[in-house]
Amino acid sequence: MIWSAYNINLFASARTQQAVFRQCRRSFSRSIIHLEGSKPEFRQYRTPTIYAPATPPGKSAIAVVRIAGPQVSKVWQATRSPRNGKHKPWPPPARKAVLRDIYDAATQQKLDQGLVIYFPAESSLTALEMLELHLHGSTAVMKAVLRSLSTYEGFRPADPGEFTKLAFENGRMDLTEVEGLRDLIESETEAQRKLAVLQAGGEMRKAYDSMRKDIISAMSVAEAMIDFGEDEQIEQSTFAIAVGRIHQLRDKIVEHLNKARRAEVVRNGIRLAIFGAPNAGKSSFLNWLSQREASIVTAHPGTTRDIVEVSLDFHGYPVIVSDTAGLRDTSDEVESIGVQRAKAAVVSADVKICMISVVEMLKLPKETAIDPMSASLVDEDTLFVLNKTDLVPVTPELRQRVANALGLDVESDRLLFASIEARTGLDELSGRLQRLVEERFDVGTSTDMLLVTRERHRFHLEECLQCLNAFLSIDPQEDLVGAAEELRYAAQALGKVTGQVQVDEILDELFSSFCIGK
Repeated sequence: MIWSAYNINLFASARTQQAVFRQCRRSFSRSIIHLEGSKPEFRQYRTPTIYAPATPPGKSAIAVVRIAGPQVSKVWQATRSPRNGKHKPWPPPARKAVLRDIYDAATQQKLDQGLVIYFPAESSLTALEMLELHLHGSTAVMKAVLRSLSTYEGFRPADPGEFTKLAFENGRMDLTEVEGLRDLIESETEAQRKLAVLQAGGEMRKAYDSMRKDIISAMSVAEAMIDFGEDEQIEQSTFAIAVGRIHQLRDKIVEHLNKARRAEVVRNGIRLAIFGAPNAGKSSFLNWLSQREASIVTAHPGTTRDIVEVSLDFHGYPVIVSDTAGLRDTSDEVESIGVQRAKAAVVSADVKICMISVVEMLKLPKETAIDPMSASLVDEDTLFVLNKTDLVPVTPELRQRVANALGLDVESDRLLFASIEARTGLDELSGRLQRLVEERFDVGTSTDMLLVTRERHRFHLEECLQCLNAFLSIDPQEDLVGAAEELRYAAQALGKVTGQVQVDEILDELFSSFCIGK
């Protein structure tokens, strides 16, 4: 149809054919952009009525059943006023809790008395009419109500995450908000909660939409120059302004990628590795942090042969603490495997604590504080803990010797002295560790920290960055069409993050991980 509309002459000049082809491509591309930006149609006319409990199973004060779909009025009609036993017309007052007796529609048997709340389609999260039944939290009551709902024609139990999926498909939420909601439900620490609340509230979506808008704005300038540049004499300065915006956006994305890993770490858990020579006190420190006997402690070197991990809520941050095998050369095959695993755990850790026995350190040459194997794993953020100070007095001379051997200032906050056995210096150590975690992983309220909370976010941002770099490397005088195409790919990459460009396998995995009534 496109070819006949333009009536291409196969013997026309190559320039003419190329111009027609570009026009076809741009017309199709603009239609795609229009479809992406259009509001999704509500699915009420083709969606069955679904229902599910929205509270966990078991005894509780209140249990909630959520019902959504075009036939929720049937459920309302099976309720009566507890005062006069009368029905009330449909629809009930919107978003207002009404006390009702709830009956089985088939047997007319009273099931329970509870609160019924009605949400109109135009203001409900799913964009469908919804009812919530707030019942007594009895297992028998919940079973009876769900059994009654199953008898209604056109009703079926909701799939995991289906209520949220409807909200996404009907434009009430974008994909980042859905992910934030799931993270909020699964959050276990204050830092995770803060991060999830910001994401679920749409802060990430706003940031991505703003960046995508900048790309589409620059793309429209390029498209205009392709269409009308020769006829209307569009100034090159206009295109230069668009290129400048893309430069700024490119730099912004690079900064986001460099900074935003902290949000990924907070969401998944901050990995803290305790390492050092055998019998330095690593397992004892892990037990003190976790306040339980998580790791075996003996006077025999090499007791810990594998990694012992404990998940903690450390001052509101999710921390996964790894007690590692003592680092030393050994002929024992099992211990050697433990040492290799210890090295790998330390290399991949976000925070490192090098545990040093003061007693063993004094046996080393004066210019040395740790063994070569431990020294190879130290970085600029490693904390050094000199343990067993109950056995050796901490004098100014000892502090200076350790500082010199480690290449630190004697007052460095990376150098701490403690006795885990005598419980001295541990409050200072805990406070310094807390400050380090806060300095490196506090997400606060900055959108810069929110852009990457998952590996797929990072992947699509890097994909967008590659396209922007490709655009900036193209000479517009030689290949303006190619430059515009790179911008289109960049916009599509950002659209995949928020769900404007859908990726079905991501959606299936995401919604299936929700609970049934969400």
